[in-house]
Amino acid sequence: MGRILIRAATVMSLDDALGDITCADILIDGNRIADIRPDIAAADAEVIDARGMIAMPGLVNAHHHTWETGLRGIAADWAGTDYRDHMHYGMALRFEAEDNYAATLFGALAQIDGGTTALFDWCHNLRSPEMADASIDALEESGIRAVFGHGMAKPKPVAGTAPYWETPHSRDEIRRLRTGRLSDDERKVTLAMAILGPDLGTYEVACADIRLAREYGLLSSAHTWGRPGQRMVPDGMRRLAAEGLLGQDHNVVHGNNLDDGELKIILDAGCTVTATPLAEMLTADCTASLGRVAALGGHPSLGTDLAPHFSASMLPVMRHAFLHQREADNRSLAANGLWPPARHATSTRDVMAWATLGGAKALRLDDKIGTLTTGKRADLVLVRTDSMHMQGLLPAGNLAHAAVMYAESTDVDTVIIDGIIRKRAGKLCYPAKSLARLRERLLASRQRIMGHHD
Repeated sequence: MGRILIRAATVMSLDDALGDITCADILIDGNRIADIRPDIAAADAEVIDARGMIAMPGLVNAHHHTWETGLRGIAADWAGTDYRDHMHYGMALRFEAEDNYAATLFGALAQIDGGTTALFDWCHNLRSPEMADASIDALEESGIRAVFGHGMAKPKPVAGTAPYWETPHSRDEIRRLRTGRLSDDERKVTLAMAILGPDLGTYEVACADIRLAREYGLLSSAHTWGRPGQRMVPDGMRRLAAEGLLGQDHNVVHGNNLDDGELKIILDAGCTVTATPLAEMLTADCTASLGRVAALGGHPSLGTDLAPHFSASMLPVMRHAFLHQREADNRSLAANGLWPPARHATSTRDVMAWATLGGAKALRLDDKIGTLTTGKRADLVLVRTDSMHMQGLLPAGNLAHAAVMYAESTDVDTVIIDGIIRKRAGKLCYPAKSLARLRERLLASRQRIMGHHD
């Protein structure tokens, strides 16, 4: 692995000590950022001319079900229990290892294309070791940095057998992966547990799963979503906290229906919270948790969640997160006599932090990624500003505003992950013929899983 010199970029580091730099070079040595400053001399380095581009940390998608990539466009009008009934009780059970591989590889490549360099792949359709291995194979082949969240399938209950909500996570599978191919936390793909938690499983299962994750030094993550009356264990988060089972090794997904007291308990315990605002706007009856998490001193993170419902690109999710939270801010601030509310409300810089450093914290990778900082891993993105919709944003524009409110995947010129160029000059560095074959495999998988019709 050689050296790369990014020349004359407009740098949005998100590192408080470094800040923004109008014109600077970034030197990458191996898989790390070696230097950030103007006029770096590195005669042996490959040079990327970044004039007119914004250099920023790679986006971190902190919650995405990548295995569903092949089922895009089928679920925006679902409501109530439709997702559970159609997906978990139906289509998910038709997936085999090959289906997981094709969907995960294509989905991970799509994430890279949109400027995401790190992904929490929340894979909760697993029924066999082969399915897990195929998903990990795909993540590794794509080149993305990923935390593989091992999750169990949720079939419709059958009389005479224990339902999934009474079934603890597979100890054998966690042992196999943690002592085998995912034993090294310095790898680009690492292991986590995607568990039921007290919203979707019994309290005993939640305790057993969290303890299993801790036994193997893993992050655990759980959907925490329902209204109090709809949760399997209404006071589950409080009980887990009282038993010392919540901590920096637990990630809460959604959390929008948690009351402020519950949310404070969770954050005080050290947990992270990931919002998926598109999903929450579509199916929930209350605002995403982002602003409340920030107000309580937490570090919100963002995820794209469900490809069958909407785009899985982080760029539109950032935009929607900002607008969704600003709408909530405006109502609250105006009601309290604070006008104009923009002086006190969420900023585009806040949202950039949620989508980078916040996600890195959720994945427990903030010592490695999330900011452009000397010594950190070289996960970064170059965004062009010469498109019709980006023209005029440099040199004097607000960089966070440009990225959050204007940038599209087509503006992502270069993506570097762990010091390796994965997208160059607007094109994925993945063989075109292989990508064409992958498209065919994904379409065949979709048609079989959906019963040969859309």
